[in-house]
Amino acid sequence: MSVEAGQKLGKYQLIEKVGQGGMAVVYRGHDTSLNREVAIKVLHNHLAEHREARERFGREAHAVAKLKHENILEIHDFSGLDSSETFIVTEFIDGCTLKEFISEHPLLFPELGALIVTQVCGALGHAHGLGVLHRDVKPENIMIRNDGVVKLTDFGIAQMIDLQRMTVTGQLLGSPAYMAPEHVVGGMLDFRTDVFALGIVLYQLVTGDLPFHGKNPHEILKRIADCEYPDPARKNPRVGKELGHIIRTALQKSPEDRYADISLMQQDLETYLEGSGLQNGREELERFFDAPAAYQMALEKRLIDHLTERARRILPKDRNAALELYNRVLNIDESNEEVLAQLSQMGSRQRNLRIGMALVAALALAGLAIVAKKQFASRPSVPADAGASDAIAAALVPPDVPPDAQPIAFDAPPLVRPESADAGPVPRFVTDARPAVIRHKRADSGVAIVPAAKRTFDLRIFPKNSEYQIGNGPWVLSQSGNARIELGPGEQAISIRNTSCCQAMRRTIAADSKGGPLKINLLPLPGQVTPKCSEPGITVRVDGKAARLGRPTTIPMRGLLDAEVVKIEFFSQDEVDVHEVRVPAKSSKEVSCRF
Repeated sequence: MSVEAGQKLGKYQLIEKVGQGGMAVVYRGHDTSLNREVAIKVLHNHLAEHREARERFGREAHAVAKLKHENILEIHDFSGLDSSETFIVTEFIDGCTLKEFISEHPLLFPELGALIVTQVCGALGHAHGLGVLHRDVKPENIMIRNDGVVKLTDFGIAQMIDLQRMTVTGQLLGSPAYMAPEHVVGGMLDFRTDVFALGIVLYQLVTGDLPFHGKNPHEILKRIADCEYPDPARKNPRVGKELGHIIRTALQKSPEDRYADISLMQQDLETYLEGSGLQNGREELERFFDAPAAYQMALEKRLIDHLTERARRILPKDRNAALELYNRVLNIDESNEEVLAQLSQMGSRQRNLRIGMALVAALALAGLAIVAKKQFASRPSVPADAGASDAIAAALVPPDVPPDAQPIAFDAPPLVRPESADAGPVPRFVTDARPAVIRHKRADSGVAIVPAAKRTFDLRIFPKNSEYQIGNGPWVLSQSGNARIELGPGEQAISIRNTSCCQAMRRTIAADSKGGPLKINLLPLPGQVTPKCSEPGITVRVDGKAARLGRPTTIPMRGLLDAEVVKIEFFSQDEVDVHEVRVPAKSSKEVSCRF
């Protein structure tokens, strides 16, 4: 018999279907015995006929039943394997999946991805401690509750690990894009398999892309088995050295080279976040999920201020660590005057030290004081308003290089280059244990320097008085909304913002785009609606999505209009109270039930 909304399964009333997967359909339901809202996951009819499918379903129930953690979906009941309808009853989560959230609200700062993954680390750490291996960690199985709590769900292919052996045989179950190499080749799985999957999730959150691609699942699995992927800091230079190291450690091909325990990955992420000024992860996420656009706009200044101050404090003790922090600031705001001034001072001190050493050597060997004096006088000074690349080059170029020289190679690791404009700006310096040494070739060496081809675009921005940014260059105000810009070859990114009215936007210009008119319309800032009802047992949906009583729901402005008409539905056991209200941009409205 097919199950539908409106039916009852024992003491559970099925209210509406809210999701569907390969194994089951999920309904929002009501527990008539305890008078509470629940989620009811019903095994598909065609699968319920097979004992193996029912046992797998039951395994999920038993695996999750032993887990009690804030970040893990709580299970309330299980029908049993021999019931006419096989179902699991869990807490009902008012919210959306992480996949749905990031599709609507791309993460502009890697720190946000680290905040989310830290919560998932806590959930997996609890599960691993009780011998449960998830085996299907992916954004679709991570939910964001409306109050900002991250929930790990769907333990449908979870495996109870024999704690004596600590491993299980790798069956090819799960999502290909998030599998570990040992999973792909049918090797032995253990808790480090979940570490790899979570590393892929973190990579995706901070770069906006998956590390392993292919035209079909077979090609994806082959690339995972080879474990070759673009460095996350090349995809998005805002990732930086510290977070990049965490991701690369989680994505090591051999399990022995990964984090031995998920708690170690969590500790590294918490250290990274503390260094970014984001110690209270739970509170930060609650504020972020409540108003994503406004939070990210405010976060930019918070990160710049904190990283700059931290770099200033540690500069006397650890120059390389300070440079890495300045690097992170410049990848957020390339024209940051305070950082550029500090780098200019550092470059002057570095040059003076090297020049002094060269003078001593010259005087000791030949006594040619006049030559040394001329060399010292010829050193160019760095103006206070120099760009980041100029300031850093001045700090790192050896003193015996003539001013007309052209850079051609590096001894130290090269500057990280983004693979696409979506990745953001090129990092401005190397923060290896030793300074980069740049080799140069004189301009008269006969080497031809071919200028890069330029493409011209006529930018049209709505509304007027907005700012635009090319790559991670300086922000430029366009009072008229019109601007002519030139872009180099390859993919390029243009960011547009108007903090007084609108959501920021980032547009990627394809490598084969030839130029011409480029129209960009900014969407108004979102509004909020707060559903309220004092009657017991009431649930609510806003525009067809589950919402939470007494808490604001963000209403994005989907067009150029400055308001949206929103449908609010209050559900009791017997009736539905429907409201349609107009929610203006940047405003907050309350809607009360009429029961």
